[in-house]
Amino acid sequence: MAIEKEHCDVLVIGGGIAALCAAISARDSGASVTLLNKGITGQSGSSPKAAGILAAPFGHGDSEQRPWEDDADQYASDVLRVGKNINDPSLVRFVADQAASSVRWLEGLGVNFSKAPDGGFLQLNAPGNSRPRGCSAIGGGSAIIRCLTEEVRRIGVNVLDSVKPRQLLKDGKKVSGSLFQDKNDKTKIINSKATILAAGGATGLFKYLSGDQINTGGGLMLGFDAGAKVSNLDFVEFTLIYRVKGKPLRIAGLAPFMARGALLLNSRGDDLVEKYFPKSAPETVSRADLLFAVQNECQSSGGPVMLDARHFSNSTWHDFEIGQGAPVLDKLKNAGCNPKKELVEVLPAAHSILAGLVIDQDAATTVTGLYAAGENATGIHGAGRLSGNGLTSSVVMGRVAGKKAAAHSDSEVSHTTNYIDQNIQETIKITKKDRNSLEAIKLKIREAAESGLGVIRNEKDLKAAMDTFAAMEKKLQKFNLENPTTFEIWQMTRLASMMASAALEKQMGHYGQ
Repeated sequence: MAIEKEHCDVLVIGGGIAALCAAISARDSGASVTLLNKGITGQSGSSPKAAGILAAPFGHGDSEQRPWEDDADQYASDVLRVGKNINDPSLVRFVADQAASSVRWLEGLGVNFSKAPDGGFLQLNAPGNSRPRGCSAIGGGSAIIRCLTEEVRRIGVNVLDSVKPRQLLKDGKKVSGSLFQDKNDKTKIINSKATILAAGGATGLFKYLSGDQINTGGGLMLGFDAGAKVSNLDFVEFTLIYRVKGKPLRIAGLAPFMARGALLLNSRGDDLVEKYFPKSAPETVSRADLLFAVQNECQSSGGPVMLDARHFSNSTWHDFEIGQGAPVLDKLKNAGCNPKKELVEVLPAAHSILAGLVIDQDAATTVTGLYAAGENATGIHGAGRLSGNGLTSSVVMGRVAGKKAAAHSDSEVSHTTNYIDQNIQETIKITKKDRNSLEAIKLKIREAAESGLGVIRNEKDLKAAMDTFAAMEKKLQKFNLENPTTFEIWQMTRLASMMASAALEKQMGHYGQ
């Protein structure tokens, strides 16, 4: 059957901070830009749920000491230390050099940050940073997303929401667009001269997560299937989320508390930082190390682990509430918890996937015409992400990806593809019974990922997880992959299996990236 085709210079797949920064940068560089978003731009994904902290080496200091000596060298050193020195040093240095200017760029778009009376940034001691470096967006990630979305629409980016990208198209060895299904499940094609993958991570593979379950790794798999090199498949970053009255709250919010001196206490009242890291300043302990301590306590007799912020002064709470902490407090209070007066239970949850497509300083992947940013790219964070560096690198590399993709499009003639329209099949609607079966498969995948790919791993659980993934992939063969729900779960299963395989190889001592 005939298929509708559209054209643009730069195609951006995603809808979070990295994708919106890429779209703005490409449009500002003179390219025509189309953005394909699986969700609703400005609302969906993990970015609106982020605490809104960006690390940048301004050296302005915190509320007690101003200024505080800092520079890009120290920033890069912290990133490498937290990433266990397996990061790409050139990417780390590039982000460190561009961090401050990217925060200023966001300010220029209307994002307000917490400031001190002297006019400088009020910077937080976010976990893993050796200096107070966190710049807090007032209103959190949702405020950043709101400003970026307004700019995207103002400058004329063509935004297509509620679509399901299925395949990157190629003209020879070059990526030349995408096949996708619109909100009515109608199959369409967008031909582009350059394509940017910034579609979020894959925390939706897990049962407990801090962000949006809509993020199931589809962007990463699009790049992989197009031939782009992937790396760091076994690296998952976890954070602590809150459980109130037995219900987990799917929000990030560890850094705002820990940066102000909150304690993590086991069931006996022991301070976990003192117990596990007695010779370390609390603010230098990385998120990954904190998570290991919490998980170890939960698996022994030390759980549950509680967050204690009851000792915060009135001025500290005031600073918390006017900064990025207000959304976290609101969600806790709405769930029936007041952290000013009571302990809050915390539990590990997937926060981001550090696997991704290998990129260079131009955000270019190993396939011509394909770029990546945000959680679709890897190499910046290594084995662990410095607190605040996730959003910073998304802004930095998103802007770079847009600029370089636009420059690449200037040198390209319009691509055509060898995709044959006759290959397109009509999307098969699924019955309620099939939908229930697919949801059961998805739950099995998430439970297996939780067990095998958690904070603390072992060979037995990883092998069991891989067996589950293989069994679920076999079950999916009974369903038609033209249906977008089935296709998404199939992609989830494939990615989870790849991640477990990489983790198992490391457990068995012959791991290679």
